[in-house]
Amino acid sequence: MRRRYEDDGISDDEIEGKRTFDLEEKLHTNKYNANFVTFMEGKDFNVEYIQRGGLRDPLIFKNSDGLGIKMPDPDFTVNDVKMCVGSRRMVDVMDVNTQKGIEMTMAQWTRYYETPEEEREKLYNVISLEFSHTRLENMVQRPSTVDFIDWVDNMWPRHLKESQTESTNAILEMQYPKVQKYCLMSVRGCYTDFHVDFGGTSVWYHIHQGGKVRS
Repeated sequence: MRRRYEDDGISDDEIEGKRTFDLEEKLHTNKYNANFVTFMEGKDFNVEYIQRGGLRDPLIFKNSDGLGIKMPDPDFTVNDVKMCVGSRRMVDVMDVNTQKGIEMTMAQWTRYYETPEEEREKLYNVISLEFSHTRLENMVQRPSTVDFIDWVDNMWPRHLKESQTESTNAILEMQYPKVQKYCLMSVRGCYTDFHVDFGGTSVWYHIHQGGKVRS
């Protein structure tokens, strides 16, 4: 059961599960190999490329040229996200040190995010805000190649997808797999433990502000 934001008590299990490691040390160890990453230009990323070799290695694009993506203005903030999805929208929030989940409203998350770093008592991370059917949806366009291979658009019954009008993430209220557009929001120092995305799916990221280390 998820804990609400007001419940800041930490259990013995969470303390025992706390993870601590030095990121820089891991990146420079002999066990870490950064050479398997492929750098590409957007014009070369197409359906034919995927058909030839699949999506076996991480791909990095230095810029968005040729990808067909659209993003909000560079000065778009977490507060703007709140305005687009609603201040009462519930979001799953991860306690970075324990990798345990709680829930906050977007209003609570925005207040936390805007709190000066030295005043934050915990590291919190939002990695699962799916924003389809909100004002934010039309501000973001995925890479055009992703549209071509998306099973939700190509295989799911169209009438079910079109019948979904609410932005809810409640499983029982969804008419289709609502997993197409996520907004991740992290303060400095956040990390997510190793995991495999649902169904072993490939994912795409666009870093709007700040930076992200994949290891």
